[in-house]
Amino acid sequence: MKIAFKKITSSPKPFSLESEGLELSGSLVRVDSQIFKLEGKLSGSLELICNRSGEAFVKHFSESLVLYISNGLWDTQSQSGLDSLDVIEFFDGFIDIEYILQSEIESIKMDYHIKGE
Repeated sequence: MKIAFKKITSSPKPFSLESEGLELSGSLVRVDSQIFKLEGKLSGSLELICNRSGEAFVKHFSESLVLYISNGLWDTQSQSGLDSLDVIEFFDGFIDIEYILQSEIESIKMDYHIKGE
């Protein structure tokens, strides 16, 4: 799911997308001419591998997510107050929600997981 930067205004634009049992839903708003804010919720279940035992298990998620999206190269010098780890750059004129959701899923999978915790 791709949303054109030019279609996002100061009024929230809702979205919802599901992949691998996790749903990312929320809204996008324009912060300024180059920065957009994604406020959403990541919820659902994901099968993970226990790092201790090697067994597969299902973990449930219900987490808030706030990301900033840059239309083009993000200049860290001119944008004070934003953590560079929370900014995603897109260069084709579109925000790719599917890419963001897949990135979150891969980040979760790469984390350290213990069954039962």
